[in-house]
Amino acid sequence: MKTNLSSIDLAALVAEIRPKIVDSWVNNIYSIGKNLLILRFRKSTESPFELLIEPGKRIHITNYERKKPATPNNKVLSMRKHIRDLPVKNFYQRKIDRVVVLEIAYKDSYYKLVIELFSDGNIILIGPNDKIILAYKYRRMRDRDIHPGKEYIFPPSSSINITNLDEEIIREKFSDSKGKIVAVLNKLLDLGPTYSKEILSRSEIVSRNAEDLQEDEVNKLCGEILLFQKTVNGSDYEPVRYLDEGEIVDITPISLLRYEDLEHEDISSFNDELDEFFSLLEEEPEFVEDRSQVSGKLTKYQRTLSNQEKHLEKLKNQEIDEKRKGDMLYSYFTDIEELLTTILKARRSDVPWEEILAKLSIAKEKKIPSAMILERLEPKTKTIVVKLLDETENSELIELDFTKTITESANLFYEKAKKGRRKVPGALKAIKRTKKQIEETASTKETIVKEKESTPLVAKRPKKWYEKFHWFVCQEHVIIGGTDAKVNERILKTYLDDNDLFFHADVHGAPYVVVKDGQSGLSEDCINEIAAFALNYSSLWKDGKLVGDVYHVLPDQVSLTAPSGQFLAKGSVMIYGEKNYSKNIEIDHAIGIVLNENYAQVIGGPVKTIGSLTEIYVQIKPGDIQKGKIVREVKEKLLKQCQEKEQYKIDALTVNDILPFIPGDSEVIPQ
Repeated sequence: MKTNLSSIDLAALVAEIRPKIVDSWVNNIYSIGKNLLILRFRKSTESPFELLIEPGKRIHITNYERKKPATPNNKVLSMRKHIRDLPVKNFYQRKIDRVVVLEIAYKDSYYKLVIELFSDGNIILIGPNDKIILAYKYRRMRDRDIHPGKEYIFPPSSSINITNLDEEIIREKFSDSKGKIVAVLNKLLDLGPTYSKEILSRSEIVSRNAEDLQEDEVNKLCGEILLFQKTVNGSDYEPVRYLDEGEIVDITPISLLRYEDLEHEDISSFNDELDEFFSLLEEEPEFVEDRSQVSGKLTKYQRTLSNQEKHLEKLKNQEIDEKRKGDMLYSYFTDIEELLTTILKARRSDVPWEEILAKLSIAKEKKIPSAMILERLEPKTKTIVVKLLDETENSELIELDFTKTITESANLFYEKAKKGRRKVPGALKAIKRTKKQIEETASTKETIVKEKESTPLVAKRPKKWYEKFHWFVCQEHVIIGGTDAKVNERILKTYLDDNDLFFHADVHGAPYVVVKDGQSGLSEDCINEIAAFALNYSSLWKDGKLVGDVYHVLPDQVSLTAPSGQFLAKGSVMIYGEKNYSKNIEIDHAIGIVLNENYAQVIGGPVKTIGSLTEIYVQIKPGDIQKGKIVREVKEKLLKQCQEKEQYKIDALTVNDILPFIPGDSEVIPQ
């Protein structure tokens, strides 16, 4: 789940909201709680609006009205004194860093409000003399001193990043580098692991280390990096919302291959989507009134339905359009093959691009068919654009990678067509779900939450994102495990991040287990409990075995693809490097109840963790009682441990609330 803004998120956001902020006037400043700062702006041509800043996490224009404190703190008072009623003359992201700057005009100079969104973040007000006036957090570092009266120095960053690379720099970097390709890309692009991995996925290369890269693989990487650069420098973003069973997993400014198996919806405003997502996650939202843009859930669902219907139409058109492109390539097979051969043969002979283009232009004047279809040649991105006619004499511009054969290019179009067709049932399902939500909301006239604190529903509670998997929580680390082979793969593609750990029982038929932020201080006890959790839901339970081995590794040691020339069975995973084993771990499972004010929550996992969270629990082990029957026995025993006045909460639980925590046929261990 999204927790903060990446540098690319920030680039897309600034590109979207900059026109609104520049030339507006600072109307007022408010601080809400410890972390939120709100700048209210006015503009003669439109209604006042508010920019919300949460250091280290987010910045966006908000459509939600929050309750403002009656008495501002000293820092807010100082900011008001310096910049209230002054015009904003610039709003920009520094380089590609997670740093945003507001330049506010004062006489012949500027105040600067610097918002740092990396680490735990900061907000710094800098005077026209470039000296710090105030900061939310004062600190002294090796190369920076954030205190009043000190000159503000931006955090150190690379002079080379995705915005100013060229092919020569990329090739030089890879030729001089060793180690994981993702690490090299991180350093080269300054984008973070998500987008470095995305470029690597799009490149479809086999090598894992920079020193093993072949020439064709470097060519692919160069092409994808330069295409990505074109998107960033041209602010050519197409934001997407990704959902997993209706739950938002991420909101990104471009589509990502890592989420290709999830439902996704195109969105019109990256800012508004971030605003809605983060605002409704605030622990104690103090929304005191609705704005017209967010007057209720009904508006939200209607907008979602509109986007979903557009997306469905897009998928249907994708199947038709991509198949037509593939067919057209074969219709012009001879001409395209001659064109590709001419270009590649000339390059192998070191003919300069200028000369190649000139010769193709002459061939076009002579009306040579293979040259006539060429519209554009892009040496940097290794692409050509050809203009072809379909059977109805309608022309189509098609972009091709001139390093690929016609068959390879056609297969890419056919695969896109198939992908569009495969996603249609999921899109129809999403539309059906949204229509149902619209009907329910319209009948009850629900609106967006206005309360200071939301009231829990009796016998029905809001579920966390991870509850669609096997799960438990150890030392505040969320641990998730796959429920089947398909979910295992989805967990690796979507939920395994760089600071996590991957656990797997050393048996066939075991869940992929991911420990979120697992590299941040796991105790030995917690490691053993996670290992037990991995065994509990493995085939050992079904086989009636009570002891097994479990290993854990870092995310970059895990791959769903086999090395070149090798085969990886479906449902298998490739592990590189050394495994860290936990030996002779025992099956260890309990199911408990946590009683809240007006509902009961079922939890499951190793006995020590469950026992630390509740006194109401039942321990089970592999046995002969079927899952459906053991659920009833477990519920009865849990009821007996509960005070009579609280039993209605457990009574309200259904079989489906408890069943996911039963690994297989079982028996209850007497207490």
